[in-house]
Amino acid sequence: MKYIQLNNTDLNISPICLGTAGFGDKSDLEKSFEILNAFVRAGGNFIDTANVYCKWLKGHGNCSEQIIGKWLKESGMQGKVIVATKGAHYSFEDPGRSRVNKEDIRMDLDESCRTLGKDEMDFYWLHRDDPEKPAEEIVDILEELKKEGRIRYYGFSNYRTERLKEIAQCLRERNLSGITAVSNQWSLAGINPGGNTNPDPTLVEFSREEYQWHCETGAASVPFSSTAMGFFSKLQKMGLSCTDAEVDESWMREKETQITGLSESMKRSYWNETNLRTYQKLLKLQKETGHSLQALSLAYFFNQPFQIVPVTGVSNPSQLKDVLDGCEIDLAPELFGGWVSAGGDR
Repeated sequence: MKYIQLNNTDLNISPICLGTAGFGDKSDLEKSFEILNAFVRAGGNFIDTANVYCKWLKGHGNCSEQIIGKWLKESGMQGKVIVATKGAHYSFEDPGRSRVNKEDIRMDLDESCRTLGKDEMDFYWLHRDDPEKPAEEIVDILEELKKEGRIRYYGFSNYRTERLKEIAQCLRERNLSGITAVSNQWSLAGINPGGNTNPDPTLVEFSREEYQWHCETGAASVPFSSTAMGFFSKLQKMGLSCTDAEVDESWMREKETQITGLSESMKRSYWNETNLRTYQKLLKLQKETGHSLQALSLAYFFNQPFQIVPVTGVSNPSQLKDVLDGCEIDLAPELFGGWVSAGGDR
């Protein structure tokens, strides 16, 4: 696997980042270890987690970080892989209270470092924004942690473009490095307006405006939910064929009865004409290239004018092959280049 250097850092990382939100929830300790070991054996070295992962389950604490910390120690991989974690997510007991402040960020970082066995975090994301907080205050907190040697680099997850511009302006005024990376929700499958599978209003979907901002600034994107929960692969497994079909509303109504295995939340989020036309393209490409739909949908990210490192989780080590194949596929830019919305806009 060919590594890349994450923009504005000295971090040499795999072009795919392993997502671990399911560790301790959907994947137990043994299965999580199997996934981590398989990822590293395949050449992967960039792992994404968060202090809040599994805290949605009562009594579980930061289980994803706990599993990764245990694996780092027992496998001898501490210092050999790049771990990114996140802090400042709201508490599930009090979701209305912002935790984007010095005290809560330090508390999350302290727990993450102890759990992961690190004095300094490789990469640290703020997991949520507080639009009421001035950009200067947020930069002050992160730069202080950087100067103290607690974090090497930082980025922003679930931040809207206008906030990214404010933070970038603050960094410029202080002669600091620009924003390294942003992690918002993005995949080849466009999300229907108001139909996100995750109804959390603080979650930020990638937008046309953000796409343009990345083009202009060169900041990296590290998108989560990068395969749309396997939407295209699930359609294929259910036997949905549309290679030669004229995809329109009438056809969609007819075919909707054939996809009983697709959850209502996924239909609400991804069932639209644009995505089904994309599905048509993917089926044709699969026939021509032999690559899986999962791999082809990830290849979309590697044909963009700025650096993208998609975060992808798996529930079984065998799924990693398709994921890692995606970064090796060279697609013609006209096939899936640019920004695509659920409405078909580019």
